[in-house]
Amino acid sequence: MACCGYGGPPLNYDAQISCGETQVLNGSSVTAKGCNDTTEYISWDGIHYTDAANQYVASLILTGKYSDPPPFPGKMPSSNSHHSNFIS
Repeated sequence: MACCGYGGPPLNYDAQISCGETQVLNGSSVTAKGCNDTTEYISWDGIHYTDAANQYVASLILTGKYSDPPPFPGKMPSSNSHHSNFIS
């Protein structure tokens, strides 16, 4: 469900009204408002991730869960280290 949107569950998203906008829909003036706690939502506006979702995905990538090959332990090798065998 979108944190900032209009329509309520299950999506709280209506393509006719963007986050923060007020429009007349079905004869009524409505405003797509933000939620109180963004950490409880994955989607900010039905299209973009919230900061909490971005942080979760980034942590999985940076810890190697979704990296191929996995990150190097310690520090990354220098950019020239893999070319040293070819330099005469």
